Amino acid sequence: MTMTTEISMTEPLEHSRRDFLRVGSLACITTAAAVAGFPQTTLAQSLSNIGVSVSVDQAARWLRFSTFAPLDSEILDVATRGYASWLETQMLLPQSRTVSDWVRLQGPPGFEDPNQLIAFTERVRAIDWKCVYAADQFRQRVTYALSNIFVVSTLSISAYICASFWDTLNKHAFGNFRELIEAITYSVDMGIYLTYMNNSKGDAASGRQPDENYARELMQLFTIGLWELNEDGSRKIDSKGHPIPTYSQADVTQMARVFTGLYANGTTYWGEKVRFGFTNFSAFSSELWASPMQADDSRHSPESVRALDGRVDIPAGTSCSQAIRKALDALFQHPSCPPFIALNLIRRLTCSNPSPAYVTRVSRAFVNNGQGVRGDMKAVLRAIFLDPDLLTPGTPRFGMLTPRYVYTMGAARRLGCFSNPLTQRVMSQYDHTLIGSQRPFTAPTVFNFNRPDFTTPELRALELVGPELENCDEYGASQVFTGLGHLCSNATLTPNLSLRLISADNDAALLDELSRRLSGKVLPDGDRSSLLSILRGIGRTQVTYQRQVLAAMLWTILIHPQNMVLS
Repeated sequence: MTMTTEISMTEPLEHSRRDFLRVGSLACITTAAAVAGFPQTTLAQSLSNIGVSVSVDQAARWLRFSTFAPLDSEILDVATRGYASWLETQMLLPQSRTVSDWVRLQGPPGFEDPNQLIAFTERVRAIDWKCVYAADQFRQRVTYALSNIFVVSTLSISAYICASFWDTLNKHAFGNFRELIEAITYSVDMGIYLTYMNNSKGDAASGRQPDENYARELMQLFTIGLWELNEDGSRKIDSKGHPIPTYSQADVTQMARVFTGLYANGTTYWGEKVRFGFTNFSAFSSELWASPMQADDSRHSPESVRALDGRVDIPAGTSCSQAIRKALDALFQHPSCPPFIALNLIRRLTCSNPSPAYVTRVSRAFVNNGQGVRGDMKAVLRAIFLDPDLLTPGTPRFGMLTPRYVYTMGAARRLGCFSNPLTQRVMSQYDHTLIGSQRPFTAPTVFNFNRPDFTTPELRALELVGPELENCDEYGASQVFTGLGHLCSNATLTPNLSLRLISADNDAALLDELSRRLSGKVLPDGDRSSLLSILRGIGRTQVTYQRQVLAAMLWTILIHPQNMVLS
């Protein structure tokens, strides 16, 4: 892996420069709005309320939550026109090149290489590229969070497997939650992973029952959770002081009937029409992977379905598509859905232990976007990222350990990281394995890389959870530290850096500059002094030694606890 590092200090934001950028950015967002069909009067009205003054440090901190890592230009942009305006611009940007197209064309825009054999690793590289280089950075960050809620994990049976699933999450990240769960339900990737593709109706003679996997996980992990919730995310309690389950095994059995009769819609790569029961997934064409599953009503359970205390009430003989629509509508309208999704998104994006008030505000945005629409993801994301708990540094118990893939891609984004600089391949599969990056679609179970309620004895005493800490045992931590060391040791020594590293007199200023660039903070005095003392003992006469100094600076910054924690 080669890493290029260009160092530049952010210049002071002169008043004239602010004005120029504000006018330019408003012109850009207005153009984007016109393309998207957004009402100009509504946009102008909303932007008239965006005049918040944001410092460079505040902008850098906020962008660490809303991107994989902030670039200098983005920090300047947010500092110029405020959080909300940047957020609106990002949500109006068109979806960048799909992962499926990236795989098919063997590269990102301008670096296509269609003469290569299409390999599974291209999907890995495509997602990496989008997270590092794509203009719609906020969409990619939200998509990664969604991929940790709607979990699909798979083997390398096809270069296109999970490519279209990332594209689906990408497409619906700023849409409506109801449309999102429908797209996920009909996804070929989800159908294979949770074993309901080719799921047939029950048969009394053979004793066959419909597969219950998706019915269970749809309720438990994707929509309403195990326990009925108040709007602040806390569990509802019955008269005996016990939490109230949202569903029972009987509900799972009933709901399993809904998800029968679905199969892959398309052809194999040799042109054969795929029919119900076809399981040679490696033969699926690229178009098939991207197409929603279709229903064979002759394989769909004809019985009536009654579940969730009558919330789901589907008459006998209802078609597969109509049964799915009714079931998803009921889950979408369930009172536990808004707080469950609010809590999950907050924990994946900003805070492991959100305050009840924070969850309440996001839940209410899910229920009503201000115009009577339920499930508007844009409204939910505005509520998450413009909440006072996030915007106020020092909010008690606020923050999270940065998810490992976010941190890895963030380092690549800030430093410019390539496995091949000529084709903008970001990292190889080997690099991901070495660093234990928890890249998308490699979770060990449907519960993802870690449990949302994981805690330690110390955190339990404070009634806190730390999901990402589940992987930070001795092995996990050493894997990350070693992998980051490998990344930093391959940093490209630019002429500018080489000149500055010739003398140890420049180390303090360079270390602070790098630290601000990578994390928005300067290392604590004690750690900073210790590192500078060690670096003084390294000779600078050879390029090799200069590389060692640079790598030591970068590695120390990246592995420092204050920088691995979003707060």
